[in-house]
Amino acid sequence: MAALPEVGAAAPVASPLGEVRGPAVVAFLRHVGCPFAEATMRALSEHALEHEDIDWIAVSHAPLEATDRWCAAVGASHRVRLVIDEERAAYGAWGLGRSSLVHFAGRRSLTAVARLAREGIRNRHPAGTRWQRAGTFGVDRNGTIVWHHIPTHAGALPDLDAAANAVR
Repeated sequence: MAALPEVGAAAPVASPLGEVRGPAVVAFLRHVGCPFAEATMRALSEHALEHEDIDWIAVSHAPLEATDRWCAAVGASHRVRLVIDEERAAYGAWGLGRSSLVHFAGRRSLTAVARLAREGIRNRHPAGTRWQRAGTFGVDRNGTIVWHHIPTHAGALPDLDAAANAVR
């Protein structure tokens, strides 16, 4: 697995994601069924409809059928480009490996999952590994990372307004 790319670095090139040239926001999801992934996908969908000049990309490591079923259940927009990375090669190239038990089941994550449950976002039938770490990156026209959000715990969601502003 590669190191996490820093702001100012070239966006990694890895199959199946390939080369990313922006303006683009790339969100690597924890796993389909995860409340935090659902909140992220809903936010991506809203932003994709508001900012059509940006390429909004969601990367899932669950199989296509499970991801499609989940996307339909959470109301994902077709404006969000979906990339299936079952081997997690792109995750690894972008420095996103396994998380720890504290990362996804610690106090801050459990508090965040309770907040999402009050908003109607709950754990759905999961596909993929709960141990996968999430991350969101903003990439400019030159293929340079200009913004990133690497959650300190599973419930720390990306600020997609900041991402959208950074990639322009």
